[in-house]
Amino acid sequence: MASSRDHHGAGVSEDGPHDGLAPHYRAVLTGTIFAMSVLAYLGAHETGFVGAVVTVVGTGFVIFFGEAYSGLLSAALASARELPRSEITRELGASSLAAGPGVLAALVLLLTSAVGWGVQTGIDVALWLGVLALTGCSVAEARGSRRSAAARIASIAASVTVGVVIIVLKAKLH
Repeated sequence: MASSRDHHGAGVSEDGPHDGLAPHYRAVLTGTIFAMSVLAYLGAHETGFVGAVVTVVGTGFVIFFGEAYSGLLSAALASARELPRSEITRELGASSLAAGPGVLAALVLLLTSAVGWGVQTGIDVALWLGVLALTGCSVAEARGSRRSAAARIASIAASVTVGVVIIVLKAKLH
């Protein structure tokens, strides 16, 4: 198992076919959780269609900037040298994925509105698609593991529960 400092200066352990993808997965999962928490908050309040779309897209971009800033700053802090352009590009590429879930949620709101559904229904559809996305990621992680079937099922259930709890807590604390 090799250790690499090429991934945000963090010494990420590499031992699988998806080496270097952890920052991409992190950004997508973070964006999904935040988009879902904002949708949960909007669903609990009277909100208009335009406000909901702007809020979820805006949240996606805020998460992108936060991911990019924290990734680049942590890489710079962990490195005694100037960051190479390739590492900056890689970090910005991974961080840009954090905006995706918010943009996709906005597209779901646009599509549900186009078929005549209300904003609250669109929010519900986007939330359930987010839960499905988190479940899919959990299933993919479990399938790639070397654990027993029972441990994989427990891992999926725990992962989905943690994701949903984060969303609920974020919505309640907002």
